[in-house]
Amino acid sequence: MQKRETWATRIGLVFAAAGNAIGLGNLLRFPSKVALYGGGAFIIPYFISFFLLGIPLMILEWTIGRYAGSKGHGSMIGIMGEFFNHSYLARIIGSLGVAIPFLIVCYYIYIESWTLGFAFLSLFQKLPLPTQTGDPQLMMMPFLKFYKSYTQPSFWAVLFLIITLVINWYILNRGIIRGIEITAKIGIPALLLMGVFLSFVSLSINDWKGLEGLCFIFKPDFSRLLDPQVWVEASGQIFFTLSLAMGAIATYASYVKKNEDVLKTGLYTAGLNEFVEIVIGASIAIPAAFAMFGASSIPELAKEGTFRIGFMSMPAILMALPFGSYLSFIWFFLLFIAALTSSLALSQPLVALFEDELKFPRSKAVNVSMIMISIGAFFSAFVPDFLDELDFWAGTLFLIVFGFIEILAFVWIFGVENFYRELTRDVFFKIPKTMVYIFYGASSIFIGVLFYFWTTVKLPEYLGQISWNLIISRGFIITSLLILILIAIESKKYINS
Repeated sequence: MQKRETWATRIGLVFAAAGNAIGLGNLLRFPSKVALYGGGAFIIPYFISFFLLGIPLMILEWTIGRYAGSKGHGSMIGIMGEFFNHSYLARIIGSLGVAIPFLIVCYYIYIESWTLGFAFLSLFQKLPLPTQTGDPQLMMMPFLKFYKSYTQPSFWAVLFLIITLVINWYILNRGIIRGIEITAKIGIPALLLMGVFLSFVSLSINDWKGLEGLCFIFKPDFSRLLDPQVWVEASGQIFFTLSLAMGAIATYASYVKKNEDVLKTGLYTAGLNEFVEIVIGASIAIPAAFAMFGASSIPELAKEGTFRIGFMSMPAILMALPFGSYLSFIWFFLLFIAALTSSLALSQPLVALFEDELKFPRSKAVNVSMIMISIGAFFSAFVPDFLDELDFWAGTLFLIVFGFIEILAFVWIFGVENFYRELTRDVFFKIPKTMVYIFYGASSIFIGVLFYFWTTVKLPEYLGQISWNLIISRGFIITSLLILILIAIESKKYINS
């Protein structure tokens, strides 16, 4: 069996793991959710979800990843198999944990390419200029038109998609230490510096009116705490922001040393992610929009979400400031770094599947993985609704289902005693066993509420829609799942080789 890599340094591991979690959701999705669902009041269910759902699942994935990695397995197919005697059923169920990151990265990497493209076009002053007016709709109109023409897709969109795919391929091909870890060591500090700088710029707009915007989005509306959807949105944000139930954290954990303190590493990862989300993410886009457009614009921008804020309102604001094209470049390059570190993490479970379960050499595993991802990325670019469809199934519903499967399989079926033994091995602080029952019992309830909401409210809406584009999208999802199930079954014969 070929020797598996391990992370070279603790800081590299933490930065890589944080880069996995830190993404577009931290900088765009979180502030819009805060502004839309009760301001400071949203933070209450958010942090309750963080402690009762986020931390338990984060620690669970680090624990199971470390254990399975010591046995030579990094994908969820191998991890699930390692815990349950490599039964066919366990490996088939584990295939969902590889399908999720694969399907997400197929559209995520396309959005990532937008950030690179917009950064390049900003730097060379190819973006439109905002109209000289205080009306937010008129100021954003040139960017709305540009965004629509760019994502049709345009020549630029295809070119930067190819460049983004090549960048991901190159880094992955260099391996864990020389590729992913080095990228994280450079990218995360750069992300933090650019984020703090843009926070200062956004808060200082119009004589520090951005500070009023920061206070505005955190102004609590406690009446919203009685709204079940606020709790569902807060819990859902925790899934997205920490990259839970995607298989990526467990894969990264499989490359740690056998005596790595996974509790400490998991807490460091979660803490760094929360700093970027709450301190930096909340201090840029919404405060800048408040300072430039006024309070009345925030509900509409927040409701329209990630793409409107990231690719229309922010360039309209930044391009209206001195040195606007350079500020716009920093903004989009910040988004690109955040997206790149996430796409590498989302791609690695598929690479690990081919490396660990089919015994492919690294280069072959990366090449096959990137061919599959490239096919999905081009579907995202050229098939209308493909992106939204994959985001609903893989980025929402499958996450909830697999999060429940992880807790059920690795805590309750594997056994609390067995899980607790692995959880408390080589850690700086041994959690009382009672906390395992409390935390993972609460996590099960949270996930049950999320599942109920999505299956009763959202799922009927999606199933009621039908078109050729949706048939292609759902066909791609089903085909991907079937291929991974076949690999899970076929790869069992390579376990002892």
